[in-house]
Amino acid sequence: MARPVEGSTRRALAILVTSGVALAGIVTLVVAWITIGVTTLDAGRAPTEPCLVAYAAGTDDAAVHYTAFPPQSVCTSTVDGTAREVVVASSAPAVVAAGLTAAALGGAGVVTVGVLGRRR
Repeated sequence: MARPVEGSTRRALAILVTSGVALAGIVTLVVAWITIGVTTLDAGRAPTEPCLVAYAAGTDDAAVHYTAFPPQSVCTSTVDGTAREVVVASSAPAVVAAGLTAAALGGAGVVTVGVLGRRR
């Protein structure tokens, strides 16, 4: 039976924790973006906003687009020659910032633990 390498338990725990933090951040971001898409689709089922009504009717000057940062869906249309934008759905910037931070720090932690573990 092979003996475990000294310190391998600590290293494994560190990788487990940092990868868990990264995964939690990624899941937070995915849930935020999916929620925006679902909310936009729900708003399009029974549109009350003139921009969404025009978009549902297939008007060429109405469009819905999504932005990742800040996470939101925006309906743009032209009414009486004036361009108009309406935010249909958005996510809290603090939630997205927390998700990005967790994903970045967790990923950096995994890389750091992996590099430091190989050098020893």
